Amino acid sequence: MANAKEFFSGNFLKAENMKGGEIIEILDDGSVEEINTPEGKTKTVLNFQVKLGDHEMTFTPNRANGMAFIDAWGENTEQWIGKRFKVVLVDTLVFGKKRKSIVAEPILASPVLKI
Repeated sequence: MANAKEFFSGNFLKAENMKGGEIIEILDDGSVEEINTPEGKTKTVLNFQVKLGDHEMTFTPNRANGMAFIDAWGENTEQWIGKRFKVVLVDTLVFGKKRKSIVAEPILASPVLKI
């Protein structure tokens, strides 16, 4: 049986709940979901379970964020598990309305210097 509270919790990483500068960790390799857009079209999205502090939530990267992750960590999302990104907030047009959006800046591992 599904826990209805979890199903309807709205536990998504959203720009309106962020200040900017938060560090988010990716916890899984993603799951595919079909959603309906406000225009009535069907769109396929890739959702990730992520961690912010002690809280786990769902993050649905937009195309720009997804491409930034691919550039940083490769095309295989299994390699993204445990990777972190920084939240940057920007104003964007989403479905014709201005709102804050998350730009994910991948955090790359610092090289270890051998002396």
